[in-house]
Amino acid sequence: MKLWLLIAFSLLLTRASWAQNPYPEIDSLLIRAEETYQVNLDTALVYANKAYQLALASRDTNTIAKTIVAKSFYHFTRDEPEEVEKVLRFIFENKDRVPISNLGQAYNHMGGIYYRHKGMEDALRMYFKAVEIHEKAGNSAGLARTYLNLGMIYRKLEKDELAEYFYEKSSQSASHNKNVNIHDLSDTEGLTGARKQLQVTNEALAKIEDRENSVLAAVLYSDRCNIHLDLGNYAQAISDGEKALSIMEEVNFGTNYQLTHYYIGTACLRLGQFEKAKYHLNQAIESTNILKFKAQFYQQLIETHVGSGDYPAAFLASTQLSTIKDSINTIQENDRIAAITAQFETEKQAQEIEILEGDNQLKAAQLKNQKNILFATITGVVLLLTLLFFAYKNHKIKQNLQFSELTQKLLLMQLNPHFLFNALNGIQYFIKKNDTKKSTRYITNFSGLMRNILENSVEKFISIKEDHDTISDFLALQQLVHNNSFEYQVEIDENLDGANTAIPPMFTQPFVENAIIHGVSGVSEGKISVHYRLDNERIRVEIIDNGKGIYSEKKNANSLHKSMGTSITKQRMENLLKAEKYPVELEITSQHDGKDGQGTKIMLTFPLKYL
Repeated sequence: MKLWLLIAFSLLLTRASWAQNPYPEIDSLLIRAEETYQVNLDTALVYANKAYQLALASRDTNTIAKTIVAKSFYHFTRDEPEEVEKVLRFIFENKDRVPISNLGQAYNHMGGIYYRHKGMEDALRMYFKAVEIHEKAGNSAGLARTYLNLGMIYRKLEKDELAEYFYEKSSQSASHNKNVNIHDLSDTEGLTGARKQLQVTNEALAKIEDRENSVLAAVLYSDRCNIHLDLGNYAQAISDGEKALSIMEEVNFGTNYQLTHYYIGTACLRLGQFEKAKYHLNQAIESTNILKFKAQFYQQLIETHVGSGDYPAAFLASTQLSTIKDSINTIQENDRIAAITAQFETEKQAQEIEILEGDNQLKAAQLKNQKNILFATITGVVLLLTLLFFAYKNHKIKQNLQFSELTQKLLLMQLNPHFLFNALNGIQYFIKKNDTKKSTRYITNFSGLMRNILENSVEKFISIKEDHDTISDFLALQQLVHNNSFEYQVEIDENLDGANTAIPPMFTQPFVENAIIHGVSGVSEGKISVHYRLDNERIRVEIIDNGKGIYSEKKNANSLHKSMGTSITKQRMENLLKAEKYPVELEITSQHDGKDGQGTKIMLTFPLKYL
């Protein structure tokens, strides 16, 4: 009976998400059911039934699924197994349409019913299915609860080693942050913690009789593969991973399938077994739809292609990784816009409530003192007009700021493809020449540069050090393309804190590009220097070349070469001043005697800003 109550309590923990519903009346009923169920379970079920009927009328699948999960919990608490199975049938018949979190909760509820009325084996089957669903959803809280239930059942079966294993898994899932890398163990004890987990897993495996046909054995072998990978036992990791895959295919069980391929591929890469690593990493990529997983799998695949010397394949994988990262950035941006929209709607409602309260106060004042009716009316109208005026002004300011921000990001997106196009031409040039050594260097520098650009393009400001590294990589690439026809130097003054001071990203690069193309190109012994320094609470960036120069002693931005990069940079300067109150100054100094150029000096001045 105690185990029964613990399972019921773990199901209760899932109710926190029930109230997140776009229908206020349904929300209210679910909340009232939650508030009253411990006092009067029958009343709670009445509220849940009303919410369920309203959800059916709405014909919204997500809303119906949430009310069903709530309703099934109260039937479970009343020990009504037939009602639980009946109400959950809708979720199981619409697996592809309902939210995956609700599907995992439904399997959890069925596990509790099966434990109570059908036996341990059926309950375990339901809980393992819930594990599979929560793994796909990346639901650490759901996994923690399900592992806890599994541990309690194995404790009841007097299989203490297995119970201990699942208690440990529950603890790990509960402590995992949603941003933790999929390959990292939440382990503050280093290898000592990993070895302890290995011991627990080995003891659990030893208690399984028919390992070749056991879902639990597949889970344990996959976990042990991951542990050996962290400990550096790569051959053992491959062996355990292959056993796990074999059992999964035999019993048709998909939990950890893609991660197991990833673990094996990583171990093969560490051992230099590149072809085998490629196979397993490609299997991992094909078997998951989770973009975060795909991005990590592609990163490992790129390393494998580079290690095997297959640079075209590495470049193709890099392109695919870029596409995935773009998709992730788009999703994050959409979420951010949705959050801003929701915040705006909340503020709008608050303003409307404020106006209504003011109107009520005005009416109360009119009833209290008839002599002041005219005065109170005029005051109320003025107050209303003032509120509307400030609300409208606030709305316009937000619109302008959002427009400037989005325009600035659009300009960055326009700049990056132009930049990357020039770099890709360099890669194509060396590949056509069959220059393996330079191709390798170029791809290595290009991958680092591309990573910096992708990371910087979504930021408003980056550190001086990050800008320094990007410019250094860019000049290294261009030096290769131009057969070392020029020298360069990129340095940060000692009195400038490069790690903590910031400037907007991709400002320096267009002018460095101009220095190469329109300055030192075709000049013998060309030299380019980029210098970051602090000057009277301002950051100055100097780009100096000894190239052909410009036909005037002093020029403004309009006399610079009208490349796409510099044109966009000028627009960004205007937007930064408008949206961020962040003025950027540009000064160009050049001398030309009609025959031989004496170089050009670009001075960019930024306000001092800390990250």
